[in-house]
Amino acid sequence: MNVMRAQRDQLFEYGPFTIRRQRPGEVFGPLAIIDQMSLKMDARIPMHTRQDEEIFSYVWRGSAQHLTEQGEKTALNAKRAMLVSAGSGVRYEESAPFVETEMLQVYIRPAKSGGAPRTLDFTRVDGPSLNVWTLLAGPESSDAPLRLGQEVFIYDLKVERGAQVEVPHIAGFSTWLTLLDGIVQVGDERLMQGDSISEQGALPAVRGERDATVMAFLVSDGVTFV
Repeated sequence: MNVMRAQRDQLFEYGPFTIRRQRPGEVFGPLAIIDQMSLKMDARIPMHTRQDEEIFSYVWRGSAQHLTEQGEKTALNAKRAMLVSAGSGVRYEESAPFVETEMLQVYIRPAKSGGAPRTLDFTRVDGPSLNVWTLLAGPESSDAPLRLGQEVFIYDLKVERGAQVEVPHIAGFSTWLTLLDGIVQVGDERLMQGDSISEQGALPAVRGERDATVMAFLVSDGVTFV
């Protein structure tokens, strides 16, 4: 197992944004960047262009707003996640107009360049289930609610203190876990907010030391990407 601890050198501040950036590295190929962001109220990322990326957005505290070039607004919160498949190019703006917000954004390199841009969102009326992994995003061939153009699966977990939950695993896939809040134990490793742990294969079960929010990324070994 490899552990990436939350370090100050992963942080950078830009006005009302504080971003902790992690780069999983060569083993995880298309899983390029994992950003944990703190947005102050009224923070705004102006209209900008993305291309040839799969951008997964997940708010675990507060709320954010996604605004398209066409003026369409989508609210993101603990009940609604979003996937932007940028393809040949898409423009949008993001903001936190109502409250301070904690948000995860993940940048995944697709298997193919170009294609029509697409934006999908997934809503759970009651938010994340307790002590059960939920599949949020996966390849086009999967039954995930958010389909992306790469062999990557994304899950979330709300684990209670004292509960133990097995980590999803698929043969031929490497596993990356990121802790958004709380404290958990994975094998002999104690993880705190901002820490990540990975393995080329399966990871031991997650045990909640405090109530926690955990993200899992399963990445197919040896896939091609742009």
